Amino acid sequence: MGRGRRLSVLTLALLAASISRAQTPAPAPPIPEDAAALLSKAVAMYNDGAAHASDFTQVYTPSGFATSKRESGTVWIQTPEKLRFDYTAPEKKVFTYDSGEGRFFSPEEMQLTIRKLSADEKARLPIVFLTKPEELARQYEIGLDAAKAVLLKPRAPASELAWLKLSIAATGSVDGLAYEDASGNRTEFRFEAWRTEKARPRADYKITGPKGTRIVEN
Repeated sequence: MGRGRRLSVLTLALLAASISRAQTPAPAPPIPEDAAALLSKAVAMYNDGAAHASDFTQVYTPSGFATSKRESGTVWIQTPEKLRFDYTAPEKKVFTYDSGEGRFFSPEEMQLTIRKLSADEKARLPIVFLTKPEELARQYEIGLDAAKAVLLKPRAPASELAWLKLSIAATGSVDGLAYEDASGNRTEFRFEAWRTEKARPRADYKITGPKGTRIVEN
């Protein structure tokens, strides 16, 4: 084999090794054992293909304000990463999420807004606990707070989230999700009495609105 041929083979071998290393994901950062156990139980509970439903209360507190806005209704989550909120108070509206796309329907305005959600926007939805702990660890520093809620802090320095907390029962049931954005605004979801229902069709997570609905895409 000539010298040029040997160099070509060596170059190809080095290139192949480089590609292999690039395709191999870096090992997930370590997670405290107690936090990992809670997250794993939540993943096991909600990743069964069924529709998991719960009554919810959503509390939004703007930065610098003592008063909060409260809304309530019913939420459904279903793998893979499908979500539906039916708000009933103080006004009726519907929000759904599926495959990176959020849809918001306002019956009062007869308008459907469709938009792709950023990674930070998706993280605020109560589907974050469908993600395996090792995958979450690549995006967040994970620990427990004083109340034993799982605390997630984004690793990305420019994240729109300051932190996110999951209150997970010993059974794996998620009782609450709270987060604060980079501006100090806080949102909390409280869930009550999760129940398992038959899987809902995809159309229920990709709403279109009744005839005559105005559609806005952004």
